[in-house]
Amino acid sequence: MIVELEDNFAAETEAVLTSCRKGEVVIEEGARSPNFFYLLKGEVSVYNLTEDGKVFLHHKVQEKNFFAEPGVFLDIPFPGYVNVVSSKAEILMIKREKLIEYLKNHPEWSIEFIKSMAEKSWRKSELLNDIVFLNPEERIIRQFEKFKKNSKEKIKIPLTRNEVSKMTGLRIETVIRAIKKMEREKKLSIIKGKVYF
Repeated sequence: MIVELEDNFAAETEAVLTSCRKGEVVIEEGARSPNFFYLLKGEVSVYNLTEDGKVFLHHKVQEKNFFAEPGVFLDIPFPGYVNVVSSKAEILMIKREKLIEYLKNHPEWSIEFIKSMAEKSWRKSELLNDIVFLNPEERIIRQFEKFKKNSKEKIKIPLTRNEVSKMTGLRIETVIRAIKKMEREKKLSIIKGKVYF
């Protein structure tokens, strides 16, 4: 869900613009921050690392979205990492107290902000449910359906098999086998190495 900023937002909140390069870690797991983060341009990923170095990708943050809000709101350590995956990212950093003041003074915009947090919470619950109750093929289909939304046409899925593996908690070999099986069953197509669903 895109959260459009009002024209006066940056000035009223005294937001600071920062630029980051690909691979740069914006937030480290266990860190605390006095700032909210809003992605103006680029793309970042939110993930955890297991003890053996395996990446579990929670989600990618697209432009015009806040990220890491729970940690800042609750003043607790971040439960994961956030790093830049696009060539460059422009991020607004907003002090906690300034955003809270802005939310109090702009109740209509506050509702949009709350809706975006509620949607993220719902997606997390759905992801946990998928991991616990769905077989590998169903987990992959669920991820693909999120990109397809309500389209009746097949679309190119903008994820690598490695990213699908990280998002579903499956080994990459399992993802490859499941995708090949779904191709044989005509549930998806593979054209020039790209998945269409």
